Amino acid sequence: MEDESTYYLEYELSDGQWVILSFADMNDRDGCHISLDMYKVQLGPVDRDKLQQILQKFNGFIVNPT
Repeated sequence: MEDESTYYLEYELSDGQWVILSFADMNDRDGCHISLDMYKVQLGPVDRDKLQQILQKFNGFIVNPT
């Protein structure tokens, strides 16, 4: 039986904008969250371009594009 759950992550970008991210796998969601936070702490602010790069590695999508 296949699990068709969707997992969400709400994240604040460096410009103060909040985005909602969607993942088919809980481990991808958690890994993306960890990677975003590690990037922010070690390398600097997470803007939309950096978010897209990291999000792509974890097969995620932005739910509320603006």
